[in-house]
Amino acid sequence: MRMFSRLRSILLLTFCSCLLHAQQPTERWVEDLDALAEGLLERHPNFYTQTSVADFEAAVTNLHAQLLTLDDQQILIELGRLVALGGDAHTTVGMNNTIGAAMHRLPIQMTVLEDGVFVTAGLEAHAELIGTRVVSINSVAIDEVIERISVLFAYENRSKQIGTAGAYASLLPALERVGIIEDHLAKSLVVTIASDGEDEQFVLPCGPSVPGQRWVNFIQRLPQPWPLAYRKQSGYYASDFIAEHRAMYIAYNRCREAPDLPMADFVAFIMRKSDELDAQRIIIDMRWNGGGDETVIWPLWKALEGSERFANKGDIIGLISRQTFSSAMSNSQQLRENCGAILIGEPTGGKPNHFGALSSFTLPNSGIVIRHSTRWFQKVEGDPDAVTPDVLVPWRSEPLFAGIDETLDAALHYIWAGSAD
Repeated sequence: MRMFSRLRSILLLTFCSCLLHAQQPTERWVEDLDALAEGLLERHPNFYTQTSVADFEAAVTNLHAQLLTLDDQQILIELGRLVALGGDAHTTVGMNNTIGAAMHRLPIQMTVLEDGVFVTAGLEAHAELIGTRVVSINSVAIDEVIERISVLFAYENRSKQIGTAGAYASLLPALERVGIIEDHLAKSLVVTIASDGEDEQFVLPCGPSVPGQRWVNFIQRLPQPWPLAYRKQSGYYASDFIAEHRAMYIAYNRCREAPDLPMADFVAFIMRKSDELDAQRIIIDMRWNGGGDETVIWPLWKALEGSERFANKGDIIGLISRQTFSSAMSNSQQLRENCGAILIGEPTGGKPNHFGALSSFTLPNSGIVIRHSTRWFQKVEGDPDAVTPDVLVPWRSEPLFAGIDETLDAALHYIWAGSAD
């Protein structure tokens, strides 16, 4: 017997009298919640690594009991909290839907940096706030906001937590569900900003996403030419030669084969140009890569393993960050283990040993897509928290907003401690 069949019967009896006076949508959410719970248990390889059966059942029961008092936006956020109990960052509730678009949100986007939480993007009317530090939201200190809101999504380490929390902190239903604000449909919200040594309160307008709204991010405000990593951030993979440092730079942005350039052809080009230009170092930038098929880049690993040109320690460098996730995270570990690479940047956004190989199912009434893992990947011995860099370069506000790529600079100037130079 399925675990939730008994639970569903009890809950439907409990709801029977309530539903006589409730709207039909409540019944549809009951069915969707049951479909979510059943779907996770049937399709996920082991949902109970971070939570117990009893605790998950209790959470489902608790959400069932709240359905009459919540609207669609609040329920969507609570589904995320429920799925987060599994602790699998690959298993998520889709927010890119009609309900998600209707959420009231702040007109700014925030990023957690080494020295605080900063505005990194905003609607055009609020672009002047880009580069300022957020002190509080609704008088709640921003550090507390980040910690509270982190119960609403799954993460496996601090890098993933801070990489996701900034996005959630702009969603009013998320702020309301963790007690930061009272009204998730509020038309404005007080945000305290620090700029030039002074704290100032801004009453920022809030509302749902509107087609045609123009967002501005900090990269767009940088003087031209933009840093190389930003210029090469789109597409599957790209390259450039940094002549001053005799370094071949590769931006590996997606673990996918480019339709117009097979990886084998790309690798042949890279190795040929490295010889022609007498490259002394190769840098593989995986900082923006969220995963896909880890085997796509293996032809490059094979070429580097047997390369006489890039044979010394420090000749091969990988760049990683909190956004390096899933297959890209595995690729960074392989680059170090197989090719002797030096890794520079931030710890990756997940653990080397992780659930993955994504599939999905759709809730029958709301149409919400649930993405979930189908396999466990044991990549390394033990249970390390992340693929950690050999040289740590955290994201800091001053260089970020000045257009200085500290991570790439560290790679270009890296000298191996054992070098005779």
